[in-house]
Amino acid sequence: MAHQRRITALAAFLFLATQVAATSPKPVVMQGPDLIAAFDGKTASGAYGDGTPVRETYLVGGGITYWDPNWGDKTGKWSVVNGLFCTFYDGMSGGCFRVERIGANCFDFLVAASTEEEALLPPQRQDYTARVSIEGAPSTCPDELSV
Repeated sequence: MAHQRRITALAAFLFLATQVAATSPKPVVMQGPDLIAAFDGKTASGAYGDGTPVRETYLVGGGITYWDPNWGDKTGKWSVVNGLFCTFYDGMSGGCFRVERIGANCFDFLVAASTEEEALLPPQRQDYTARVSIEGAPSTCPDELSV
């Protein structure tokens, strides 16, 4: 009888685990046109991996405004280079990121290059940096990291 309960409990656990895996969104790596459509003229907010809030507005034409509590307000430029989303700021470093859409309005940024020139080379790294969603629409991020 105890053996039957263990088998039943194991089966229930496996069923629930497969259901969670089936309903979890699969990350989609975004490319040039999708990156532009998702971010051009929009404001994204979220948090870095350490929980620090961040907000960026990607201005039409390639300008950017940035805010976080450590650096304050900054300006700079954004671009798409070799499938990577690049953001660089006046008075602060930036980088080029692989962007993964993990929900209808949820994006993970993984740093892949330190410069636009480096972005032209095959990626040497892809380190998790931040998760954001576009303001003005409900976030679909599972952990609701937003400012």
